[in-house]
Amino acid sequence: MSQENVELVRRLYAATPGLRDSVPDDDPGFLDRIFRDFFDEDFVIRMPAEYPEGSRVLQGREGMMAFIAMLREVWSEWRFVPERFFDDDDRVLVFVRVIAVGHESGVAVEAEAGHIWTIQDGRAKSVGVYRDRSEALEAAGLEE
Repeated sequence: MSQENVELVRRLYAATPGLRDSVPDDDPGFLDRIFRDFFDEDFVIRMPAEYPEGSRVLQGREGMMAFIAMLREVWSEWRFVPERFFDDDDRVLVFVRVIAVGHESGVAVEAEAGHIWTIQDGRAKSVGVYRDRSEALEAAGLEE
């Protein structure tokens, strides 16, 4: 089952390449489709304190909309580029490259990060965001 979880997470990144612009104003059904195809209705995003937006826990569709609104407010561009996937049974650790441009400053940012996805019954239940990949590895109990 864990390889299926990795494939689910791969498809999720492919379906939402530019998270800031993932919910186009002219496509209100987009959020319905990504929840239908990928996310549990109670999906949780856990963001680290080190992010400019600060430590946050966002839940469900409302949390996803708040996350996207936050990205739109702070960044003119924001995307995650997955680089490496680690299979950990019901969790998938992904090393990502974050590419962003500040909305007001225009400053480009590129950084490495880690995401730990928890998968249950073929649905993403949560994602924990780690600014440091070694912290993500440690939190997942994995070694590179």
